[in-house]
Amino acid sequence: MANKFYQWQKFRSRFGLWKRIFFRSKKEKINKLIENQGERRVQFSEESLQLLETLGQENLRVKEFIINNYKGLPVSPEMEEETYNYCVTHSAIFAVTTSNPGTSTLTEFLYEGIPFPSPIDNYFLQSKGGKAVKARLIAIEKELPKIIEEYRSKGNVLIGNLGSGPGRDVIDTLSNYYRNISDVRAIHIDRDKKALERGKRMAEIKGVNHLIEFVQENFLRYTPPQKFDILLLIGVLCPLEIETCIEYLKTTKRLLKEGGCIVASNVSKKMLREDPFTYYLMKWGANWELVYKNEEELKQIYEKSGYRWERCFSDSYGFHIMGIGRPYF
Repeated sequence: MANKFYQWQKFRSRFGLWKRIFFRSKKEKINKLIENQGERRVQFSEESLQLLETLGQENLRVKEFIINNYKGLPVSPEMEEETYNYCVTHSAIFAVTTSNPGTSTLTEFLYEGIPFPSPIDNYFLQSKGGKAVKARLIAIEKELPKIIEEYRSKGNVLIGNLGSGPGRDVIDTLSNYYRNISDVRAIHIDRDKKALERGKRMAEIKGVNHLIEFVQENFLRYTPPQKFDILLLIGVLCPLEIETCIEYLKTTKRLLKEGGCIVASNVSKKMLREDPFTYYLMKWGANWELVYKNEEELKQIYEKSGYRWERCFSDSYGFHIMGIGRPYF
């Protein structure tokens, strides 16, 4: 009996070892593979590991290029071209962003998702950086009605959405809170004709097209029929150096009424720390250079531009900082 018990214990021990070897998670498998290539595990999120596993099944050369290039190791021009072509032809997000890094189509993909996304697109949609863009929209739509109500107590409210793209943030806010109210209106200003046309369709669908005017113009040169109570500058400052941001805010100050306010966003340094792989893919594939700033730097931009810094809020990931300030006149 003792001998049988010993054999059973030995079997259980071996079976447990067998399970650990053959039923390890996908993440463990890919981490092991990356370690064998000299990569550090801490640089990869669960989403990026899943992407690399899928790429390895479809095109091992593409996967190896991405890992080596991400590490800063030498890569051949031939492999870079092969990988670039693969990404552009296998990703809607990659394709639109490489053709126009500033396109609002990217943010709309991140807001709405993509039917039947490719593995690369699914990575962007599931990454922290991708989710934070939608979280930024949610945060703005939560805070904007509070700001509007502050000005509504004084009379009619006019919102200027600068570099608006379609302007989903304002469209949603007006649809949710002010659809049947005539004292809150908005003007969306953008150079992208297609983005504005899309905004018009969205506004019509949401029943607020009578509250929004769409203007195709460079907002830095735009002269409004009347000055604004509230200005939005969302996502515009992100690729700009601090001195350029200061010039932008100085220029837009002339658009505000006395006592008006501006809400401007910038991507934070937290995103660079917590989602470096997404940053790498966008920088390599689309030359998507962002200038990450912290709250103190954004505050200094406001103050050096002639604004009184009031407060800020962020998305739920802390990847985007939205500052609120009022101009000194």
